[in-house]
Amino acid sequence: MCGRYNVIDDPYTRELLAVLGIQNALDTRYNIAPTENVQVVSQDDSGTQLSSMRWWLVPAWVKEPGTQYSMFNARAEGLAESRAFRHPFKRQRCIIPASSFIEWRSEEGKQPYDIRSEKGALAFAGLWDCWGTGAEQIYSCAMITTDAAPEFRHIHPRMPVMLAPDMFQQWLDPAIDGKTLMPFLLPQLPAPLQVVAVDPRINNSRLKEAPEPIAMMKMIVSKLT
Repeated sequence: MCGRYNVIDDPYTRELLAVLGIQNALDTRYNIAPTENVQVVSQDDSGTQLSSMRWWLVPAWVKEPGTQYSMFNARAEGLAESRAFRHPFKRQRCIIPASSFIEWRSEEGKQPYDIRSEKGALAFAGLWDCWGTGAEQIYSCAMITTDAAPEFRHIHPRMPVMLAPDMFQQWLDPAIDGKTLMPFLLPQLPAPLQVVAVDPRINNSRLKEAPEPIAMMKMIVSKLT
């Protein structure tokens, strides 16, 4: 699962948005948690846009929004069959821009790690849906997770799906059925990742500060050769 991430307004995120055809900038935000509003990139007949959505998907068919079930992550393995995710996966896919994400490993407690790309910002694969009508509409999203790539498993058994730039156009295109894009969701790393242990204070989702490294040593996770 992936339950926290960070966004920094820097050249990396600006470059990512430019590649996606977005001219806006992202506000710097730390320790973003489920149910908060987040910035996502999606596409429809009017083109590609950056918009705010709730990070906890509310399926269009539910009677009312709720948090009974964990809907901020969507497991890649079950997207095509899931009642909640199969329709968004078919035509309503999005990209969630990020600078890094937090993952935890059991090390005499719950030790958080800040994980970022060595080569730029991260583009998480996501899904979106719209619940309600008129003033009651809620646009929401979920981040897709997959089994960890072999070189990442010592950190956590699962990881968010991170898209490479050559996947962006097809992933966002609503004319393409999501089932044809399943290879995008296989356990793979688009670039080497930098992994740094950070202060466990970040475990508190109300703390909105930059993750503070507690070790000078950095692990580099890259594709196995």
